[in-house]
Amino acid sequence: MANIDTDGFCLTWAGECSAWECDELGHLNMRHYVGKFSQARQFLFIKLGLINAFKPRASSSVRVKALHVKYQSEARPGQPLKIMSAILSVAEQTIRLCHIMYHADGRIAATQVETVEHIYLRNNRAFNWPTRLIENAQAFSATCPDAPPESAQSRNIDTETPHIGQSRDVLEAQGLSPLGVGVFTKADINPAGFVATEALFGRSTATAAWFNEGWPELFDEAYHAAQGSAAVLEIQAVFHKHLRQGEAYEYRSAMIAADNYTRTFLHNFNDAITGQCLSSFVVNGCLFNLKTRKLTKVDAKQLETLQAFIRTGLIP
Repeated sequence: MANIDTDGFCLTWAGECSAWECDELGHLNMRHYVGKFSQARQFLFIKLGLINAFKPRASSSVRVKALHVKYQSEARPGQPLKIMSAILSVAEQTIRLCHIMYHADGRIAATQVETVEHIYLRNNRAFNWPTRLIENAQAFSATCPDAPPESAQSRNIDTETPHIGQSRDVLEAQGLSPLGVGVFTKADINPAGFVATEALFGRSTATAAWFNEGWPELFDEAYHAAQGSAAVLEIQAVFHKHLRQGEAYEYRSAMIAADNYTRTFLHNFNDAITGQCLSSFVVNGCLFNLKTRKLTKVDAKQLETLQAFIRTGLIP
């Protein structure tokens, strides 16, 4: 039976959670959720008529401006998954999409709502969608226009206020040092020639092990011995500059809120030379017990320790 708020969604990806895509928590790493959503996006736009947009030497393509992803139930090795997608709204140069990833039993694994733009690759500028795509869009549009289904709506993050991104000077004034540094390589590049969204997510998750202010428990051997870990619940990401191979970055993180159940972080990728903000992520996460596979609540003493690290002078 169709769910009333997901009528109009169509199948855009189907496969499984592979063991090599899983991390030390034993479930699908967040970069691979986003990678599967990227395939779903490309499939949808090919069905809309942009059949060459993701091929080598394409003259135009589709690029993500911002996205919100919410992780709702674990995907573990060998489990089948599928993604259903639909258009929420269409503007002259942008389209808002919703993707919903399901387990075989119908449970939702994750959702992603995103705004994408149509770009001419030779000058890196947005331009209008072709008439044929606008005409085809109706057949792939959700019956809940302009707003995502309830299952895809944000739980703990403000997705309506645009990120401005913070420069390196602002972050250093808050006492934040780089947790990660690196260079984007050929392996990070998508068909349009830019750093793929999943590559940015991968660099973020690979840096979390250094973030002792946000996850002090992960530096406690007794916590690990008790099967304690941490997990991400949802992310709002904004891409202020679309990056190419060979660009160097610095990655800084700050905790901006915490309660007994979750904590919220601001992650910034900055240009290693200019200090310009390249991408900003607001991330909501929790402690996670690997034995029970459930969220872990912190007590009043733990919360007091966390709140001492909150950076009140930062906004997304």
